[in-house]
Amino acid sequence: MRGAGGAPGVVLAAAIAQTGEAMQFSALNAELTLDPKGRVMLPRQLRDELEREGMNRLVAFANAGPKSGLAFTTVPAFDRMSREHQDADPMSPRARLFALAVRSTAQVVTVDNVGRVLIPKELRDLLGLERGLYLFTSGSWFEVWDHERWAQQAYPQAAALWDELYGFGSLRPAAGGEG
Repeated sequence: MRGAGGAPGVVLAAAIAQTGEAMQFSALNAELTLDPKGRVMLPRQLRDELEREGMNRLVAFANAGPKSGLAFTTVPAFDRMSREHQDADPMSPRARLFALAVRSTAQVVTVDNVGRVLIPKELRDLLGLERGLYLFTSGSWFEVWDHERWAQQAYPQAAALWDELYGFGSLRPAAGGEG
């Protein structure tokens, strides 16, 4: 997966520089399996989208502490997110939390020529990723969770909070609106 001139990520980096927009992944949910070496095969749809953008490198980071999900985003999108927090006051609680919660676990990973990503052992151990995984996309990133923890803990908690804050009716188009 190479961009113009054979350099990884050149196509997307140029597109972001010109438009200021990050790559957006199509809606996708998938059950995956981590192999004994710690690799996971990305779904075909996701591989195709990355290939079209000339991307074969991603940034992986723990997104909600130990035993949570592993977020993946493109290198340019992560760089932009980092710049937003880099210039912040180092004593700012938000900047400090970003450094501790995100930057401290961030690692660049490569999508190999078969479409697999090796999840670094430190991240697998921190997040309890062993075999059965669940993947979902959300805009400019996607997440991988331990499948059982996703089904029994993360999704029910997120759904309950969404319902409490917004109500599930907020997912339906407004009367008379587009939908």
